[in-house]
Amino acid sequence: MLNLSVAGMLEKSQLSSEGVWLLLVEVAVPDSEEPLRLVRNNEDIVWNGYAWSAFNFTIDEVKEDYKARMTSIALQISNITQTVQAYVENNNGLVGANVVLRVIHSQHLDTVLPEVEEIFTIQATTCDSKWVTFDLGCDMLEQLRFPFRRVLKSFCAWRDHYKGIECGYAGELPSCDGTLQSCRDRDNSVRYGGEPSIPEGGLYA
Repeated sequence: MLNLSVAGMLEKSQLSSEGVWLLLVEVAVPDSEEPLRLVRNNEDIVWNGYAWSAFNFTIDEVKEDYKARMTSIALQISNITQTVQAYVENNNGLVGANVVLRVIHSQHLDTVLPEVEEIFTIQATTCDSKWVTFDLGCDMLEQLRFPFRRVLKSFCAWRDHYKGIECGYAGELPSCDGTLQSCRDRDNSVRYGGEPSIPEGGLYA
């Protein structure tokens, strides 16, 4: 199963949790000890001893090769204020810089380990009036901390193991379509293999 912290496991088992999953982006800046630290949220937060600035950004669908290995992912950061573009223009597009994507839970900002952490490298950068888009390569997957499986927002990872150990359903219904509603219909939503509260944008956790 996903190697979540204890607090994260408790939150996952409570689909009605008051908190939310927060997506963090950390972009290394050449010749600087201070990276860009952004959180997709409506207010700034402090996590792991650092301030994370509330910012609008999205993550595109993960691209995979024929062996189902991740090859690249597009990270789009709002360019309305041109804050990020200034870093891009002063640092050769930030090409070659590392980007760390993390997922944490708003109710457990005192937990120093993220629920998910993935490291990428910026391969290319484009800018327009609305977005700075980083094409993130996956050549640093050997530094991947988590996960041991992928988690999707609206699809159960246990669909192909229906009634198996992870699924845990032992009733009479013969099949499952892998949705949260199917789990609810079976009174089995606490074993749902997806993550309804994970941030939008296609991040595989």
